[in-house]
Amino acid sequence: MRNEKIDGFDRLNRDVVALGNDYAQGFFLPQHQHRRAQLLYGATGLMHVSTRDGEWVVPPQHAVWIPPEILHAVKFTGVTTRSLYIEPACASRLRNISRCEVIAVSPLLRQLLLEAVDLPPCYDSVRDRALIDLMLLEVAAMPVRALEIPL
Repeated sequence: MRNEKIDGFDRLNRDVVALGNDYAQGFFLPQHQHRRAQLLYGATGLMHVSTRDGEWVVPPQHAVWIPPEILHAVKFTGVTTRSLYIEPACASRLRNISRCEVIAVSPLLRQLLLEAVDLPPCYDSVRDRALIDLMLLEVAAMPVRALEIPL
């Protein structure tokens, strides 16, 4: 789904909800939090993510892992995003659920993220579920990049 907010889809009975958004140059998303973990991928542009624990600069072709319930703000500089919103129980099996991390995005994960936003909200086919499962395996395998400024 594109240019939608998670609020309308948060309670879907799916481990992952994929959304894509385009943000204008300099757009600032004030402090907020999500019930689900978020993998925020910037296909283009630069993102600056702030939490009470630190700040992360997220260059193009990278993603930031934001654990569930973490208050965060984001400044976008010409960014097209693809986000995965992941149920907390599922997220805890993938990555650190206490701190944000900037991660590398492999070519395979990039393509999966681009494909995921075109899935129907209640995806149910064998192919769609396989795509989501593969995407989660890739998220878990991605290395962390040292792009954090601790506060």
